[in-house]
Amino acid sequence: MAAAGRPPRPPQGFTLLEIMIVLVMIGTLVVITRSQLDAPRYRVDAAIQMFRNALTQAQRTALLNQYDVIVVIDTVNQSLEVAEDVNNNDAIDAGEHTQNFPLTDHITFVVPPVGLDSTVTSAVVGSQLGSLGGLPTITFGRDGAATSDLQLYIATPATPTRTYRALELVQSTGRSDWYLYNSTANTWVIGGLR
Repeated sequence: MAAAGRPPRPPQGFTLLEIMIVLVMIGTLVVITRSQLDAPRYRVDAAIQMFRNALTQAQRTALLNQYDVIVVIDTVNQSLEVAEDVNNNDAIDAGEHTQNFPLTDHITFVVPPVGLDSTVTSAVVGSQLGSLGGLPTITFGRDGAATSDLQLYIATPATPTRTYRALELVQSTGRSDWYLYNSTANTWVIGGLR
């Protein structure tokens, strides 16, 4: 009962019905967003784009600075190593700037079910790949061209299914594109905004 001279206070808090409606709305939003989120796909897309950007930056560095840039594809440690070969001796010497681009989130170099052009037996394919420390390499020259064409393949872990991505580099121009694998059609489709 309200004290004399005071107006009655409105009830405080939420009713059980209001709380239930809010919980149902939150649950519905979680189900919708969770079903549309494909985290492994986004991670492998980010990894292939990171590699593509690293190759583009290596080519630009070679053009701008007029010395070779060596790209080592480290399939053992799951990374790309980009080294500025300032003295153009086809080796990575102490003191030369290097940058490492590691694969993360259990994404690895893999042999895909089918290659971009044909069957492949390696995660890294190129007609004239070099070798440094037993690892495949390409070198961008001062004219921006690469020493070899290149196809490299990466994928997510096999749980529940693998998500494959490929990167292709054109030797003469240094241009690169990335692709996604359509397992239903057993074909590669160009990635990005095209």
